[in-house]
Amino acid sequence: MPAGTSSHSPTRPRILDPGDARGIALALLSAIGLGLSIAIARYAYEGGTNGLTVASLRSLALAAALFVYCRATGRSLGLGRADHRRCASLGLLMAMGFYGNVGAVEYISIGLTALLFFTFPPLIGLIQAMLDRAWPAPARTAALAMAFAGLATMLGASLGASDPHGVALVLGAAVAVALNSVGVVRWVGHVNPLVAMFHMAVTAAVALPALALATGSVQLPVSGTGWTAMFGVIALQCASLPLYFVAIARIGALESAMLANIQPVTSIVAARVLFGELLGAAQLVGGAMVLAGVMLMQWHDARSRRRS
Repeated sequence: MPAGTSSHSPTRPRILDPGDARGIALALLSAIGLGLSIAIARYAYEGGTNGLTVASLRSLALAAALFVYCRATGRSLGLGRADHRRCASLGLLMAMGFYGNVGAVEYISIGLTALLFFTFPPLIGLIQAMLDRAWPAPARTAALAMAFAGLATMLGASLGASDPHGVALVLGAAVAVALNSVGVVRWVGHVNPLVAMFHMAVTAAVALPALALATGSVQLPVSGTGWTAMFGVIALQCASLPLYFVAIARIGALESAMLANIQPVTSIVAARVLFGELLGAAQLVGGAMVLAGVMLMQWHDARSRRRS
């Protein structure tokens, strides 16, 4: 989520240092934590729970953690009526992202989930280009083409062999995260990012448990391993996002995003180590194309910033 403006009195801005070792370490820890959480979710499902239950508890935990942090740091949680409506709408997209990203592992492989979910950065570029009604620069066009060719390659190799429910969940999550990211900038970019995230998390914390209760999908773990894994997923995901914000404050958004590319790699390695899971050659090639497209977009943005 992009940074907004704070409601506090202005302070001297931090000087960003792309080589700050602590900032780099925090960005890497965030990416590794998010990548590991996807793999650990498999243990939670084997222990008796399901994706909707995990996503519901995660949203409740995130809303509570953000409330405590904002209060402890003196951030006002009040919003105007228009901003409140916008955050509520974005919170529904957040809920879709929460459930689809973690829930897909219930149906398809960990590695495929990680690679399909990471199509959200090129989706952001495509949505921005459509809203701005401006054709992207040649490098960005090439990056988008490469990423979506990679997506087509993965889908072509996976649809026949993978549960379409899981594929739909994770692609829905990628679209939701992309729309949420663009919406945050355009709708509530003037709101403190943690305050905006709190209000979105509250919406998700209402919508997801309500959906779970209405559909009779509440399933708590039935084993110690299942409970441990479920709380591990929640703790990793709730802790990793704030680490990413701190990293952005130290090394900048672009550098943090580039380091975040290790997230799907972490999931794939963890799936191999923990479950002996292997992706097919076409899936790996398609995933590499998506990651290459993401990195090309980031390289182009870095070059444009240096020029300006």
